[in-house]
Amino acid sequence: MSQYQFILVEPVAKTPFPPLGLMKISSMLKKKYKDCTIFSQVGNAVPAGCQSPEEIFITSLFTWDVDSVIKSIHFYQDRFPQSHIQVGGIAASLVPDVIKNATGVMPHVGLHDDAENCAPDYSHNFGRKLEASITYTSRGCPWNCKFCSVKEHEPIFYARDNWEQDILADYPKIIFWDNNWLASPKFEEDCKKIRDFGKKIDFNQGLDARFYTEKVAKELATINIEPLRFAFDDLKKEKSIIKAIRLAKKYSNKDIRVYVLYNFEDSPEDFYYRVDLLNRNGILSFPMEYRQAAYTKKRFPGSSWNTSLLRALKLSLLFYYRKGMITESRDSFLSIYGKSSVEFVEKLYKIYEYDKTLKRRKE
Repeated sequence: MSQYQFILVEPVAKTPFPPLGLMKISSMLKKKYKDCTIFSQVGNAVPAGCQSPEEIFITSLFTWDVDSVIKSIHFYQDRFPQSHIQVGGIAASLVPDVIKNATGVMPHVGLHDDAENCAPDYSHNFGRKLEASITYTSRGCPWNCKFCSVKEHEPIFYARDNWEQDILADYPKIIFWDNNWLASPKFEEDCKKIRDFGKKIDFNQGLDARFYTEKVAKELATINIEPLRFAFDDLKKEKSIIKAIRLAKKYSNKDIRVYVLYNFEDSPEDFYYRVDLLNRNGILSFPMEYRQAAYTKKRFPGSSWNTSLLRALKLSLLFYYRKGMITESRDSFLSIYGKSSVEFVEKLYKIYEYDKTLKRRKE
């Protein structure tokens, strides 16, 4: 038996991707303890062969799932009362006091500096079928958008020098999780590294249209990036988005997708204007509902939204569109959402009422 044992815990698996932070912690531990044994666990259980772990690392993601994190802490406190428990991740960084008050464990807030400098240990995939390396070329973001919590867990924006260490040769694809890659002072250097890898890449958090210049569009045309993702958070970004779409179409034939924030300070009419504009330009929209970073599963409608409209919009995306995206088909868009913002709201209420009727029939 190894002298040191450690458990890496993901309380609940809510995304297709494994917890990168825990994978980096695994590499950190292996560097520090040459003969250690590391167990990875999704949910609450004692891994086979684990007897007396030195430390237990528990991650977190969404604040509305913090109850699962608290249950995990209590589970491992009960099973291994002598083991040191560390809690971290995004949710723990946003509501640390909630976790401390419920468990006595004060979470680590922000990035784990020692682990951040380590490559992910891809031998721990937490039950996912992973076919891509995952990394960041940068951390943080230069902006301070009111709807975004990046500043709370990654307060400093900086470029990473050694991100290529995170890339596994066996995987044909690289997924980047940068918050704002185009703002990086090492953008051109990163592009050269990406060309050298020769792999398909995806910046799946989106590219900032405000930085998407003709020079950037030309540079991105030299790497195998697909899809091209942007974000249309509010109407003030309309000119930037349209310009970015025009340049993207000019210099590449890649699939373009745009995240569309709603339920923040917008209105249903505002949302319709943005998705209609994108649809008229032949672009896929990916609506993203704003949810407060709060310790509750309850959804809070924005000042111009209500629970009926939010429910109906979710249903429309679930039943009419693939993977939650509003497709390019103009006829389908007009049929589902209408020819005006007024008709859009009317159609959503009809969807909501129809859903209520179906529920009553089942009862």
